[in-house]
Amino acid sequence: MRRLRNPRAYLIDVEGVLVRDKSYLPVPGSCEWFSSLTERGLARVLVSNNTTHTPEALAEDLVAAGFEVTVGDLVTVLDVGARLLLGWGRTTIQWLGSPLLSNWWRDRGFTIVEQGPCDAVVLGVNPDLEIAALDAALPALLDHDAELVTLHRNLFWLDAAGQRRFGPGFYASALEQAASREVVVVGKPKERIYREALKRLGIEAEDAQFISDDPVADLVTAKRLGMGTAFVLSGKYADHGVLAHMEQEDWPDLIADRLADLSLVADDTHEEN
Repeated sequence: MRRLRNPRAYLIDVEGVLVRDKSYLPVPGSCEWFSSLTERGLARVLVSNNTTHTPEALAEDLVAAGFEVTVGDLVTVLDVGARLLLGWGRTTIQWLGSPLLSNWWRDRGFTIVEQGPCDAVVLGVNPDLEIAALDAALPALLDHDAELVTLHRNLFWLDAAGQRRFGPGFYASALEQAASREVVVVGKPKERIYREALKRLGIEAEDAQFISDDPVADLVTAKRLGMGTAFVLSGKYADHGVLAHMEQEDWPDLIADRLADLSLVADDTHEEN
């Protein structure tokens, strides 16, 4: 495969890469590394499965943490998921993610119901999700042909204290089996959000590098699409032991302790693999 040693653009995960976790404390050196992208004329976009913040709030928190970003620098599962549902004409939803995002959905033309017929049952991160809410989703799925959608399928995430919490993938699997219907996954590792990010940058996959703290959920798809991949050990995984559970052909091209350890030396050299 023909691969750039030094990419023209970067697709960058947020939590575990730029910031540690939901505390939004920057990983040491990440602000400086991120700023150097602009100085070197390298394009970048942040690709996030975040479902606890609106895109606007996420951009604000990143600015407060020291990163020069705007909401236009973000490709998020919320935006991609909303456009997907609107395109399907499915605008009445049961939202099983964070209640703090309910008004965000309403502002984009969605009606939220807590039970009964609806067009889609939509999952996001919700640490306070109760079994009663899952029970209420079953009639919509079993009796009214509602679509089952999860914004991402991560089984766990790290809260502001760095504690692992069950993610929407855990609940999506339960509802998928109970309703005997396949869940639609919006975010990583599905290709939809990667292609949206490449479109935003106006480049081909082979000209990009994807940087993430999750080689399984994020980097396998990026590599299969033709991107360079870099795995940083500043988030979900403190070492590279997770690679032992992956096919060697899916291993990331680079591994670094943190973002600041990745080189940005300008070089147009190509190599054949």
